[in-house]
Amino acid sequence: MTPLADTAHHDRGETPTRRVTVYFEGPGPGDEVVLEYAATNAEAWEFATAAVHSGLAVTVDGKVRPDLRRLPCRSLWR
Repeated sequence: MTPLADTAHHDRGETPTRRVTVYFEGPGPGDEVVLEYAATNAEAWEFATAAVHSGLAVTVDGKVRPDLRRLPCRSLWR
């Protein structure tokens, strides 16, 4: 299976409708890292639940932009 076909299989044609924002504290003030991803509703909430359980700060909203990368390893969050 090609990577594109594999992605289509995992997405099942679902369009990302959620923005997932992950906040990482840095070693000092102003050193924070903020990452944003696009995800389906199910992916976003499964990821957020696991991330918060691991101690990360995460927000989920509907502010998806075309330039957002898809959530990495999204098949894990389905």
